[in-house]
Amino acid sequence: MVQSGHYLKIVSIIAFVIVLFSFHQRLFDISPEDIRTLIYTAGWFAPLFYIFLYLLRPLVLFPASIFSIVGGLAFGAIMGSVLALIGATGGAIVAFLISRRFGEDNFKHKKVLELMNKFETKGFYYVLLLRFLPVVNFDLISYGAGLSKVSLKDFVKATVIGIIPGTLIYNLMGASLVESDKSTMIWVGVLYLIVVVGPIIWKSNIMKRIE
Repeated sequence: MVQSGHYLKIVSIIAFVIVLFSFHQRLFDISPEDIRTLIYTAGWFAPLFYIFLYLLRPLVLFPASIFSIVGGLAFGAIMGSVLALIGATGGAIVAFLISRRFGEDNFKHKKVLELMNKFETKGFYYVLLLRFLPVVNFDLISYGAGLSKVSLKDFVKATVIGIIPGTLIYNLMGASLVESDKSTMIWVGVLYLIVVVGPIIWKSNIMKRIE
């Protein structure tokens, strides 16, 4: 009976992944401008609606970077960054809690276990490092951390600190699209390269200190 329940859980997960993949393919046809238009339909409640959508975003694995760009497009660089930080952190917590509640007993792959052990020993530093690395999927970090024993407190602190640079850059990028200021776009491009390349260059040194 227990074994049949386990198989049913696995089948349910597979079915969910298939449905999610199909839906996810359609989501990529949506542009930042489309999302901004949707957010504006909420009127005075647009900022809250934006945060609400950001909370739901991890459930469909829609790119967090696009939502941050939308923040700059819809609310400007400063307000957009604040709202994006709130939404991104909240969305990360949602993914973390879902993974911790439903995923811990279903993922026992060797590589996953190795990653979980690293999170358990120095979870804050690993989450922080991964948040700084733009090449690592935002939601993968959240779901992966949820499978480990890293505390929610450490996860949230590392997430907030780690996403600040990228969030600011993406919001500046969105705001510059509205202003159509070439000089601003150039500066944003330079800052983006620094945020992207910097952590990758220093990754090995940081990893040595952590370990």
